Amino acid sequence: MISLGELVTEKDFKNILAEYQKSFDYGLALVDLVDNRGLLYECCGYYNWQKVGMDQYQRMITESVRWGEPNISMDSFEIYLWSVPVCFNNEVIGGFFSASHGPREERNREKNVREASWRLLEIVEEMNLCPRSLMQLNRMASQVNARMAEAIHSAKGIYYQNPRDIYMIEERNLINAIRDGDISRAREIINRVLVGIYHFGKHDFDILKALVLEMVVQMYRAVVEEGADPKELLGVNSSYLADFIKIKDEVELSSWLTAWLETFIKTTIDTSRQFVPSSLSVAIEYMKSNISKPISRDEVARVCNVSPSYFSRLLRLKTGYTFTDLLNKLRVDTAISLLETTDMNVSEVAFAVGFNDQSYFTRIFHRLVGVTPKNYRKKYPRSLLGRGGKY
Repeated sequence: MISLGELVTEKDFKNILAEYQKSFDYGLALVDLVDNRGLLYECCGYYNWQKVGMDQYQRMITESVRWGEPNISMDSFEIYLWSVPVCFNNEVIGGFFSASHGPREERNREKNVREASWRLLEIVEEMNLCPRSLMQLNRMASQVNARMAEAIHSAKGIYYQNPRDIYMIEERNLINAIRDGDISRAREIINRVLVGIYHFGKHDFDILKALVLEMVVQMYRAVVEEGADPKELLGVNSSYLADFIKIKDEVELSSWLTAWLETFIKTTIDTSRQFVPSSLSVAIEYMKSNISKPISRDEVARVCNVSPSYFSRLLRLKTGYTFTDLLNKLRVDTAISLLETTDMNVSEVAFAVGFNDQSYFTRIFHRLVGVTPKNYRKKYPRSLLGRGGKY
């Protein structure tokens, strides 16, 4: 393995320090963790790095890698220390360390420390001394674990008769979250499902694995029925299912599931936007059938079994109209038909198509058609107007 001194020369260290100090007035130290070699370079005169033991150096770097973020701690003199790892081929061989000034010598100390620690990580990643992908993956895994803990806490006292109940209860909420592109909410719902699945399968890994696979299949079927591209999703399933067969323990299963869910949710969101679900035609038909009644966006979304926000986006994407504009268009189209084929007066037509205010109806009609309802009727021969065109 390459040594830390070969990977980060003294010149490299000075360049990193210079970049770091463009934003913050903090010093820097580089510690070699291989065979406990200790401090390699140091330019932080206000802090005595020699008093920090190797155990503390090692612990701080281990925690940084574990959580995928800078590790921040405080010494016995209330001085903040923070660190980020240095890796070679994803193996930790050392770490950069920095420290705050005296315990109360600067304003906004906590904010400065937090920002400085993340800037240090950013610089080290840019220098390819710390794998960004590894830190991001560990960060994501820690967030998943935290959400899982929250889900377990919120699920206390909730009991299900069988694992299938768990998914069936949450399925609609999950589909709506995916439709809305709300990845955070989708993860939250999936965590609740997984809490139940892990509860049922905790005593038998083969059962646990079978329950997870069943959830995967059910999610696939559900989103395909809602308009997602089955070919795209099949590609996701095929590549991951090959790895699924090889899983031997819960650690591997958890890692596989995290990766699969992220890819599945993103692919589902991307592909489902390319299709017009049947729910849109259901919505338009419902609006036409109830044109004379007060109709709200949320009401139509419920009929289509989709969330209101997704319904709004779908309308805009596929028709170019907002809900209100589309409803007004459908009402005016119906009003035109009534003006052409009946002897209803303008006020009656307005009420028949759901407008409770004739003047508002006239204004909307004029905006969409270019003439008032009264003048529109005058353009048609009376023979087309039933009993003579009363207005």
